[in-house]
Amino acid sequence: MRVRFNNFILDTERRELLRGKEQISLRPKALDLLRILIENRPKAVAQEELYDRLWPKTFVGRANIHKIVHHIREALGDADQTIVRTVYGFGFSFAATAFDEEGIAPTTRWQLVIGDDEFDLHQGENVIGRERDASVRIDAPSISRRHARIVITSDRATLEDLGSKNGTMVRGRRTRLTELSDGDEILFGDVAAKLRAVRPARSTETIR
Repeated sequence: MRVRFNNFILDTERRELLRGKEQISLRPKALDLLRILIENRPKAVAQEELYDRLWPKTFVGRANIHKIVHHIREALGDADQTIVRTVYGFGFSFAATAFDEEGIAPTTRWQLVIGDDEFDLHQGENVIGRERDASVRIDAPSISRRHARIVITSDRATLEDLGSKNGTMVRGRRTRLTELSDGDEILFGDVAAKLRAVRPARSTETIR
């Protein structure tokens, strides 16, 4: 299983968690717990089920699972529990939007062009903003920390403003949520950008 969420990729076959090209260190049980929650999303998983699956035939203290969840949240920067959510009195759930990358073969590759810079947009969520971990980092005064996001789903691109202070405009109109098209001109605060769809060239047919 290879799943993308926020700025992370979980690859269960390689047993690794990536943020971009950086490998994030997670303990083996933490990787297993994260995998279980993602496989069951959006359903919450009971603590008893997690214990049975993580420690079959082994007795461990009840505090262990909370330590593992804390370790996962620290690795993901998830202090506000937008990724791993506690369901009080029951267990935990995976709350982020996730995309299964296996079997996806989009025919279109998307880019965001800002000045002389070209940013490749990956399948799933691409956050635009000033924060260090943003998919498209724009260090400008008019840009909020998490200004907007572009979600790529196969051959579709959707833009959502994330409550930015200075707003987002598409085709000259302020917007909160809109589907994008090739060539759309976007204004994040006062930073101009253009969306580009890169489609594979058609192969030359043989004339017989």
